[in-house]
Order: sequence, then C-alpha cells, then structure tokens
Amino acid sequence: MADTTHGTAPFLSFDSLESPGEEGFWLWRDQMSPVFDISLPKEEVGAFRGTLQTYHLGGVLLGRCASVTQTFHRTPQVITRSGIDHYLIQVQRRGGSCGTMGRRDVQVGPGDVCVLDLAQTVHTVDTDMDTLTLCLPREMLAPLVSAPDELHGMVLHGDTPLGALLSGHIQSLYRAADALSAREALILTKGSAAFVAGCLGPTVDALDLVRPQMQASRMAAIKRHIDARLGDPDFGAVQVAEAFGLSRPTLYRLFEPLGGVSAYILRRRLDRCLAELTAAHGGLRIAEIAHRWGFRSEAAFSRAFRSAFGMTPRDVRNNKQRPRSLAAGSSDALKRWFHELAV
Repeated sequence: MADTTHGTAPFLSFDSLESPGEEGFWLWRDQMSPVFDISLPKEEVGAFRGTLQTYHLGGVLLGRCASVTQTFHRTPQVITRSGIDHYLIQVQRRGGSCGTMGRRDVQVGPGDVCVLDLAQTVHTVDTDMDTLTLCLPREMLAPLVSAPDELHGMVLHGDTPLGALLSGHIQSLYRAADALSAREALILTKGSAAFVAGCLGPTVDALDLVRPQMQASRMAAIKRHIDARLGDPDFGAVQVAEAFGLSRPTLYRLFEPLGGVSAYILRRRLDRCLAELTAAHGGLRIAEIAHRWGFRSEAAFSRAFRSAFGMTPRDVRNNKQRPRSLAAGSSDALKRWFHELAV
C-alpha cells in the first residue's frame, strides 16, 4: 500500500495489479483484515482485481473501493481481533451487496446508502462493486442519533430524498478530499457527522425505543466500567448490573447486539491478551498475561483464545501460525488510522 501526500490529507492507495499473480489477492485480503475476512473461489484468485484509496481527514476516514465479486465476513472473532468500533456509511456506486448484517437481511443496489456498525456481524456477497465509504468513530455519531444500536444494516435507497442527499454529500466530500487543508477537513467532517445523523435519525421507529439518548450514554459508561475491571476474574454480568442498578434482563437486552454481556467481556479480555502476545517487546509469560486479564487458569485462557482466533496463544507468541491479519505489513497503517481517529 502506497502512502502519499495528496494536498494536506494523508492518503493510502493499493492496487492488486501491482503484485504478480495470486499475490495481489492475498495482499488485498491483508488490507481488508482490520475490518473483514474476505473469501473468493480458489479458481478466481489468480484473476482477482481490486483497488483501494483512503483519505485520513482527521476526524474520519474516507475511501473508495472497487473490486470483483467476493464475500465479506465480520464474525465475532474478527470483531474481537480488530478492536475497531466504528460506523461505516457506504455509498454503492456500482454493483450490489446482499446478505445479513446482524439481524437484518439486506440488499443494496446502485445509488443506495448502507450503514454498517462494526460492533456487529456482517455476512454479505458484494458483486462487481465500486463503493465510497465514510468511516465515523462511534463517539462521533452515536450521541447524534436516536438509536445508535439500531443503525446496523439500515439502507437508504437512492431514489428517496434522504438517500439521495446522503449519497450526494459523501460523493461531494470524496471529490473535495484531495484539496482540503487539515483545518478544513476537521471542520467539514464534524459537520458531516451531524449531516449523516440528520439523514439517519428520522428513519428509525422511535416507538420501539426506550429513552434512546440515555441508553447510548449509559452503554458508553458501562463499556468504560468493563474495560477498567477486566483484570478481576470475579467480574461479570452480575457485577455490571449491580454497579448500574440494572436488572439482568435489561442488561442482556442492552448487549444483545454485541452478542451478550458475557461474550463482550470475554472479547475485551482476549483483545487485551492478543495485544500483549503480539507486542514487539512483550516480556510476560503466557500464564502471566492470562491472569493479568482475568482468566483463572492458562488452560481456560488457551481454550477461549483458540476458540476465538483458531490458534493457540503459544502459536501467536512463537509466530508459528501467525495469520495475515496479525502479520506486520501494509495493513498496519490502515488499522492504525482506524484507532487514531480524532473525536
């Protein structure tokens, strides 16, 4: 992936044709690994073609992706592995997308705008695609919409006023991105979050929601509380419910889009362990890492780790089965951008 300067906005670009044969697909898969697992029939790997351009506009990422038909997966394992918790607002310029996003069946055609919540699962087949994607941190968009956990899989069709407005806004932003100064980009993208919220908010049925603004704020507080107590092996759903005065059914409903509160706590613990195992100068033994992040035994940690990542902690530490998504390479810059977004 080339890292160049376009105007004053940092810019990354990738073209699979710059690599010989099948290598282009595997590099593409590596680029996408912070967000999705990509699959393609084996016989089509050699003929793969894909291009990706991404601008870092200070508060958001904005990119264009054009490629052949392929399958996108964001499983609980990918969610845990990536540690990325953002919204993607995607304009379908060509081709289409069909599949499931969380609990929604989705079908997206040319001109449509689709919202993806990266805290939730995705399984889609995207056909001969050309998309523009605006990536917003959760902290930037969630406070501005009435139901932040209900956005996943929402489609605004291009032949509706709101769909046309949002599509036009993102395409205009992409055309201007190359010439924006750092100050202009930051101001404009803050305004873009409000514009996106204005288009998405009215599409949600508020009758199905209970005090949504309070719920969004409460969820953020609960997540902070969980992160601060991951090292306590006795910490779990019961302690969260007690700390926030919630009944267990209410707590479970809040975390249902994330796979449940216990699963969320486990994913956060595993994510912290994974970060330490892959650190360049990590000095702790595997058992010490496990105990540090709330696992009662190394055996229990190894079972949970293998279930989530398909490999053992020792394999990761020894670099024997290091997956492409964890390998040092050109995807590191894009992943770092996701984590560095200013809000």
